[in-house]
Formats: sequence, C-alpha cells, structure tokens
Amino acid sequence: MSRSCVQMPSKEPALPNLSRVVLLVAAIAALLDAGNAHADAFSAGLDLATVAPSPAPAARSFRLADLSVFSPNAPTPSLSLFPAGQPAFGSSGTTGIPARQELDLSPVPGAQPRPDHSRFLAGGFTALFLGLEYAAFWSSEKMSSNFQVSNEGWFGPTTYAGGADKASHLIGGYIAGRVLSAGLSWSGSPPEKTELLSAVMIGATGTLIEVGDAYHGFGFSWQDALITAAGGAAGSILAATRLDDTITMRFGMVGIDYPNDESLAVYEPNHYSGEVYTIDLRMAGLLPRLGKPPGIARFFLASLTYGSKGYKWVDERYRQRRVGLEVGLDTYEIGLAAGLRPDTWWGAPLLGFLRYFRIPFTGIGFQYELNSRKWIGPNSFYAFDP
Repeated sequence: MSRSCVQMPSKEPALPNLSRVVLLVAAIAALLDAGNAHADAFSAGLDLATVAPSPAPAARSFRLADLSVFSPNAPTPSLSLFPAGQPAFGSSGTTGIPARQELDLSPVPGAQPRPDHSRFLAGGFTALFLGLEYAAFWSSEKMSSNFQVSNEGWFGPTTYAGGADKASHLIGGYIAGRVLSAGLSWSGSPPEKTELLSAVMIGATGTLIEVGDAYHGFGFSWQDALITAAGGAAGSILAATRLDDTITMRFGMVGIDYPNDESLAVYEPNHYSGEVYTIDLRMAGLLPRLGKPPGIARFFLASLTYGSKGYKWVDERYRQRRVGLEVGLDTYEIGLAAGLRPDTWWGAPLLGFLRYFRIPFTGIGFQYELNSRKWIGPNSFYAFDP
C-alpha cells in the first residue's frame, strides 16, 4: 500500500515485508484449520478443495525413490476433470479431460450438509485485515476529515515502484483469496458459494483498506483496489473452473544490490527491489489435461515473471523494470513426492508455503528490461545485471 505522492507520508512498513509476514502467518493458520477439517469434511459428506489441495491417490503413494516417475510410458491416470454426470462450464456433457482428483468439490450423495457459518468467518477476515492495517500504518498517522485520492499509475517507468507494487497487490489478492476460500470451506460454506464469496470479500476488503488510507494521509488508490480485487477474482475463477492445479501465482524474495558507486543510491532501498512475482503454468496439471503422462516433468513449471530493481532509491538511469519467462522447480510437487500431506498439522503449512512462495534460485530464465529495452539473462532474477 505504498504511496508515490511526495506530499503524502510513506506507507512503507517499519519492518521489511511486514504485510507479507502477517499474510504468511494467516495462511499457515488457515492451512492448519483446513488440514484438521479435512477428515471432518469426509464425515460430513463433502470433499473440500483447500488452499493446498489434497493429492490424488497416485500422488500420495509416490516417493522420490520410485523410479517409475522417470518412465515416459507410465500409464495416464484415469481421472476426469469433472465428476461423472456433472456438466462442465454449463455444457450438457462431461469433458473427459484427465485432471487431479482432489479438485472434485461435488457433495457425496445422501450426506448431511455442515452448518454454514461462512458469514462470520468472512466478516472476521475483513475485520482482521483492517485491524492489521490500523496497527501497522493508520495508528501512527493523524486521521483527516478529508478524503484524499492518490493516482499512482500502473507499471510505468515513473511510478513509485515501477509497477512492482501493483504486481504485489495482484499476487497478494490471489493468495489471500486462496486462504479465505479454505477458511470458508472449513466454516461450512457450500462449494457453489465459496469461490464467489471469496472473490467478493477480497474486493471489498481491499477497497475498505484504501478508504482507510484516504482518511489517514496516504490517499485512496483505485488502482490498488482494482488490482487486489482482480487477484482475488482470478483465484476464484481458476478454482471454480478446476484449473488451479495448472495455473497458480507466487511471490518470491530476491537480492537487493547496492551500486558500486554509492553516490548513485539516493535513498535507502525499499523492499520491492527484493521481490519477484510469478504467474505459473504447472506441468503436473497441464500434461494430464493434454493426455500426456507427466513423468519427471511434473516437478517443473514455466513462469511469467515481473519485478523492479532500484525504484526509487537508485539514480533513475539505473532503475529496472523486468518482465520475463523462466523455467523452475515445482516445489509443491516435490513436497508431495517427499511425503508431505495436506491433511496433517505439519504438512499443510509446508505445502502452502511451497505452493505460493518462490524459493530463491529455483528458477532460471530471461527478462526484457523495459527501461533500457534490452534482454537480460540467463539468471535467477536475484541481482542487478548490467
């Protein structure tokens, strides 16, 4: 929620990435609850897709020591994208596309539905984030009676963080939406309601935070509100269309370099130079949809990456906005192969971390540097390149 207007106070956290630390803690707590509720869901007659979806039976029995993963002729799992008899995307028939079984949200016939307490959880979610904003930012600022607006722009070269702040809002909205969706399922929300409610609450919460900013000197950024809502909506759409085993988003930490000439560093660095954001295409989900056994390819993904370097603490000539492509390790699939289970108190938070956090040096690729209009790489997006 950083602000680019000079006359407005900076909303940089006192500790680097404070908001992300809080989000990670919230995600771990939600994952723990979702893991504990996994068994309850079966007893209630509902197979829930949580923030870290349960692996298919074949994935649960697989271990890294099983050399069958290296076999290109391994049999294709006989799983379908949608439950038998359930229309796909409003069509009258079934798709027949193989996919991961854990994404089956259909109720078990004859089961008693769980009480729906999702309205309380959704309200508590919004109250929690507003409270965190107040504690981290608003409490130290004098409340104004004037509604201030901050027009931050999007991804341009003269924006506050070169667009990295907007990428942060997109990925943050997506991850928060997945956490909220897991919590709503745990609270008894029916599958057909969960994703819609999750998307609506992410959009509403992001907008309310911006309204709070407007009265605390930071200014209402409609760009931040819109792109946060877009991230939440994207996650819900992917889950509702059963594509969240194939397309995901992640946030990662990279290095912050100081220039050799210290005079070029006009301010202290902000955290955006040390972050990268990705939209991922996971082979573990894609190849079965194409009718191909994934084999060892299940441990890899292809990513669209974005990040900025040097905004606005380095001389303007050395600032970078990078958009790129990389190939990386699917650490979530590696975690499953290593024996982590999403229905255990310790496996759920670890898998959630591996699913949504890009571990440094687990990807390599090229980037196009938009300011200098040149290609950079191959690298791991970790440091400045000349």
